[in-house]
Amino acid sequence: MQKISDILIENIKNLPMWVKQVITKEIFDDLNKKLEEFNELAEINDLFQYMCPKVTFKGKQELQEKTLALSDGYYVFLKELIEGNNIFEITIKNNWTLADSAKIFCRLNELEYLLIPDYSTNKNVAIALFIAGKLKTGEFLKRIGKVSAIQLEQAIRYQKELNDEGRHIKMASILIKLGFITDKGLDSLLLLKDEAKKRLPINVGLVSAKLTTQEDEQDQVSRMQREIARLENENIIMKKRLKKLLNIND
Repeated sequence: MQKISDILIENIKNLPMWVKQVITKEIFDDLNKKLEEFNELAEINDLFQYMCPKVTFKGKQELQEKTLALSDGYYVFLKELIEGNNIFEITIKNNWTLADSAKIFCRLNELEYLLIPDYSTNKNVAIALFIAGKLKTGEFLKRIGKVSAIQLEQAIRYQKELNDEGRHIKMASILIKLGFITDKGLDSLLLLKDEAKKRLPINVGLVSAKLTTQEDEQDQVSRMQREIARLENENIIMKKRLKKLLNIND
């Protein structure tokens, strides 16, 4: 079966050249404007979405045995990686946000289910940690080389001084006050995190994504039935927890 991401890209590629030229320019200009001080985050060959980390033996074992009884999304993610799908494909295929994928990615890495070279210096990993809420602004900026370790330490000391005075100011504002980043830089970071919480609009560029066989249709029905069963089970669990909290007996 053709990948959804391939269908999306193929439909764009099939547009007339003169249309693609305009789209390319408009998108390029838009990215440069929104990521004015962080253009490296839009580098084509260095996107978190392109990552397809290897699953470790420990991860494959968990996928088979489900010892930790993780949420279904974690096992879907592992299975998709083993099948060779990158994070972009996994995200749009499951109708997740990029933030959803980043959170799963980070948790699986913490469990040592993924093999990621240069974890502590990999910019892709830093982006994932940031949009997943696992990495604070100052540390993220240090990881991508926008502030130095000395500058970050200076900002942390200054923030502590303000806190001791009862003035609680966010690190981003401290970095701006010290001249290490600008207001536009902060806007870019906020945009990066906010946009990661959005899903791909339904059917955008996917006009060719149709079920072509009875097997495909049955597979989709089975997935929907499993999802319904999962939601019903979660509903039962939530009701039991609520009753317990309210001391309600059946």
